Amino acid sequence: MYADDNHYIIKSSVEGLQGMLNKCFEILHFISLQFNVKKCHCMVIGKMYKAAIALMLLNGQAVEWCDRIKYLGVYLANAKSVKFDINPMKRSFYAACNSIFSHSQGTNELVLLSLQESYSLSVLMCMLLPH
Repeated sequence: MYADDNHYIIKSSVEGLQGMLNKCFEILHFISLQFNVKKCHCMVIGKMYKAAIALMLLNGQAVEWCDRIKYLGVYLANAKSVKFDINPMKRSFYAACNSIFSHSQGTNELVLLSLQESYSLSVLMCMLLPH
């Protein structure tokens, strides 16, 4: 594969994506619905994930290209393959644990365990359960 082949693949893929966005906008406009462009994002997953890609437009408004997208509480990261970034969830879990420990000096161990189960475990389970 030559450099100009890569350019053609990227160009045709971007044109195809823009065409799909245009068609989606037409259909939604026809049925009196609209996109919230501020909540729309594009992300590349695959060999070309570091490539500079043309701006996508939805009803003349730019759709942001992102390195990470939060979807159903889990972050998807752009890379050569699908990657999930669970660090924000882990930070939330540790923050919940530390908050309980810092405010529970002299608290009964069973009460402390119950608090951890109620607050910290729920944060961790949100990460593991399918959405």
